[in-house]
Amino acid sequence: MTMRTWCLVAAVVVAVAVALGAYASMGDRGEELFREGVRLAGEGDYEGAVAFFERTMAYTPTVNVLWNIACCHVVLGNRDLAVSCLDRYMEHDTAFQESAEMQAVVAAIAAEPHNIPNLDRRGELWNGVEAASRAVEEGRSTPATAEQRQYGVSGRGARAKTGDATVEGMQSLILTADLAERAREDDLEGALAYAERALAYGSHSNLYWNLASAHLMLGHRDMTLAFLDLYQQRNPQVRESAEFQQVMADLADAPPTVGSGLADRLYARLNSAVDRALPPRPTPSARPPVRTDVGGEE
Repeated sequence: MTMRTWCLVAAVVVAVAVALGAYASMGDRGEELFREGVRLAGEGDYEGAVAFFERTMAYTPTVNVLWNIACCHVVLGNRDLAVSCLDRYMEHDTAFQESAEMQAVVAAIAAEPHNIPNLDRRGELWNGVEAASRAVEEGRSTPATAEQRQYGVSGRGARAKTGDATVEGMQSLILTADLAERAREDDLEGALAYAERALAYGSHSNLYWNLASAHLMLGHRDMTLAFLDLYQQRNPQVRESAEFQQVMADLADAPPTVGSGLADRLYARLNSAVDRALPPRPTPSARPPVRTDVGGEE
């Protein structure tokens, strides 16, 4: 998983610090991003739409948003992400899990090539998802047999969002790498967008740290506090740190739009507090315990 420390340059904060000043809550931010995703999907721009739905998940992680992400991946031909997101959605909606039509269409998507090349086939699969969804919602789906129930079961979807080696975990790592690149280029708004998107596919605490850092360096006090709170909830040592809590209190006393100098100082203090709160990572041995003689036969 990505390193927690994120070195950001605060020099551009003054120019962009007001970008989120009007948002009163996480829900407001999520609603705006969601509506933009819906607009882009309505125009047929599914690449743009999925990015906004991914960003929405950072603020309002609902099953409807997850469904939209999955559907965009179907249309875009992203087989593995489509299957993984549909699998995760079906864990939350047992009616879809118990639908033979839904199970069949997800299995059909899983049987396609890695990046589904044929545009007509993508359309057929999307039509299948839409028809299966409509059948469930109208109460006329066929009950899936035990053999058919492959998706939405066994907690696989939850594991997809917690492991680096899963399809979604790898996507989170890719987006986090893009975030780091934007940060190096001092593109803080771009970095924020990738930090938001990465959280759609992962649940590592560092993703919350990255979002808090991005919002802080953009001067967004309330969003920073919200994501720092989510970060500390996942790190008991940080939550119990008096030093960390003092910085949180000082941030809460700051103006709603935090100036660049104050943001830079607060970030440095937060980083130091977390470094002191978390135990050091173990370093691997430079000399693994290999045997130096060939030995006898098995």
